[in-house]
Amino acid sequence: MENKLTFTKQNTLAVKGLAIVFLLTYHCFSNSARLYGHEVNFWPLSQDAVMMISRNMVHCVGIFAFLSVYGLTLSLKKQYEQYRFTGQEATLFVLKRYVNLVFLFLLPFFFCAGITFVLGMSRYSNGFWANITSVFMDMLGLGHLFDTQPLISTWWYLSLEVLLIVFVPFAVRFYKKYGWLTIAMVLLPGSFLLEKHVHLTKYLFVVPFAVCFADRNVLERLKAYAIVKNKVLNKLLKFVISAGLIVLMTLLFDSRWGLEHFEFALHGLIPVTVIYWAYEFLTDLPLVNPFLEFLGKRSADIFYCHTFVRAMWLKDVTYSFGHAFLIWLFLLAVSILISFILDVLRKLFHYRQITGAALNRIMEWAGQVL
Repeated sequence: MENKLTFTKQNTLAVKGLAIVFLLTYHCFSNSARLYGHEVNFWPLSQDAVMMISRNMVHCVGIFAFLSVYGLTLSLKKQYEQYRFTGQEATLFVLKRYVNLVFLFLLPFFFCAGITFVLGMSRYSNGFWANITSVFMDMLGLGHLFDTQPLISTWWYLSLEVLLIVFVPFAVRFYKKYGWLTIAMVLLPGSFLLEKHVHLTKYLFVVPFAVCFADRNVLERLKAYAIVKNKVLNKLLKFVISAGLIVLMTLLFDSRWGLEHFEFALHGLIPVTVIYWAYEFLTDLPLVNPFLEFLGKRSADIFYCHTFVRAMWLKDVTYSFGHAFLIWLFLLAVSILISFILDVLRKLFHYRQITGAALNRIMEWAGQVL
């Protein structure tokens, strides 16, 4: 009897962990400007090769976005049969996820902002009221949406996360009516109507994939599918095909022509393929999977804080190690240490209990008012 596969929360954490590996590599080595004038040894690869690989690891953003929409879709599917929800229910769903996102971010925000201000490295450089506005927009994850001055550029992703939370109920309703056609409906106008190279729109192609994959259990079906009966040969064929597709698409993405014509499509296709590849091949590996799950559990803290370490607080120390792997390892270690410190603060201030109670009060109030 065939075992039923499930893309579990642990699998999600492992894929998030892989995205963190991509994220740190991209931010450290995707171009020479990110080396801040330091000499870096990239052995056994050349600097050009490492930077080409690192540039393609920008798809960590699409991976995070896919997983967010995937989880939101499953929540809607579990909560509302056949996605039958009213406008009020959809509004409350969005509000709850948004407030929870803000609460998860607030402690890392105050931690990072506090250290940055103490060190005199604040990037809020406008007038008093403009700076106050920027602080509040950053706190609420809305800075990039309203183009205010950010404390750190990496936090732009929070605005994408907000956009995805609001967009998901509409995407799910459209999917309920049109099914797989939703993918084409997003791809076609997205390829020629949306302005190119814009962070908040170029990753939207992952949305219909995530909705369809979550509703139809596509990842599980792909992993369960057998090209041939021989298990070893089947695994080998799947690896060759999926890895080959990833290589071809990343080469296309790294070319000026490919980016000009297929940027929107590739920002959806590459993350989806990488997620399938990771689920198929990495989540079953005894040593690799626990490590990736560990990173996945701390992915939010690492995401919010690592750029401060690399680009502000310990910039020269980070790149003083000389070798690319040691630089990456140091950044990861310090980011994990910060995550542990944040956990201590969460326990010390009973942060989860306080924010959980606040979220419940907000939702009770919203349920009465909306």
